[in-house]
Amino acid sequence: MNIKIRRNHMTLFKETKIGNLTVKNHFIRSATYEGKATEDGRPTDEIKHQYVELAKGDVGTIITSYAYITPYEQPTKNQLGIYDDSLIPDYAKIVDAVHAYGTKIIMQIVHGSSIGQGYIETATVLGPSAITHPTSQITPQEMTKEDIKNVVHYFALAAKRAKSAGFDGVQIHCAHGYLLSQFISPLFNHRHDQYGGNTENRSRIVLEVYQAIREEVGEDYPIWIKINSSDEQEGGLSVEEFINIATKLSNAGMNAIEVSGNQLKKHKAQERAYYKDAAVRLSQVISTPVILTGGLRELKDIQPIYETSHVHFFGFSRPFIKDATFIKRLQTQI
Repeated sequence: MNIKIRRNHMTLFKETKIGNLTVKNHFIRSATYEGKATEDGRPTDEIKHQYVELAKGDVGTIITSYAYITPYEQPTKNQLGIYDDSLIPDYAKIVDAVHAYGTKIIMQIVHGSSIGQGYIETATVLGPSAITHPTSQITPQEMTKEDIKNVVHYFALAAKRAKSAGFDGVQIHCAHGYLLSQFISPLFNHRHDQYGGNTENRSRIVLEVYQAIREEVGEDYPIWIKINSSDEQEGGLSVEEFINIATKLSNAGMNAIEVSGNQLKKHKAQERAYYKDAAVRLSQVISTPVILTGGLRELKDIQPIYETSHVHFFGFSRPFIKDATFIKRLQTQI
């Protein structure tokens, strides 16, 4: 593979492409839960205002907070939803408002599981295996093959709605303990069929989700994924397995891969670029754009990675919570 490394950090702030999507710079607002949607998952004026302020602050691309894709479960109260066509017009208004400032916006879509449920009394909680989650103490129902087929279909329909609302792409959530990340984790996936066991089997549903979405949205519509680089604990998903899975996704046609991990809260505030090594390793073996997120606070955290590796895109969460003009402040650090 022959990818040119851009060594001038000034180009971080210039227009570029993430796959086939033209964006105004290399900086991304990584999906961040706001808790400001209505109880049934509709976006509010408060969320619209927040995204517009980010666009005004020169964020190149906004990834929405995770939007749940089915009416029978909602991982967190007052999170965004994209489970019904009636939601499309509300999102279209947000997309138009963000586009007015030249910023692109991607919808992150998710199916929850046992890590948490906003309304556990009424939720149908599914998982790859009926393993009680050590934090939430929720035990999911082990999914049948019919359940898996249905979930794949729900992801595809959610992506179709996002496209109809005008979003510039979708991001599949395969991180942070939600359903798809549980499938790829040997800690939560103890199945003995074609969806469990070796790395290929555990990642099968993720490839099926990608393929089903691609069939719904067409060949040119951007499909991204956020994925754990490891479970960050013994016996869990390893970096080597992550590289294997991400390479398969790249070969299948995934348009961008955001690298994260499964123990975000364990990283101290002063830590920087938690997942740099995994992201750099991945970028050396695939041509798909790689987005690094986690522990990026200043230009000096980003510049050496950008100048010496094939990782050219950078996501932020906490800095934008504090300051919607974070990108403009970064530029003053040149």
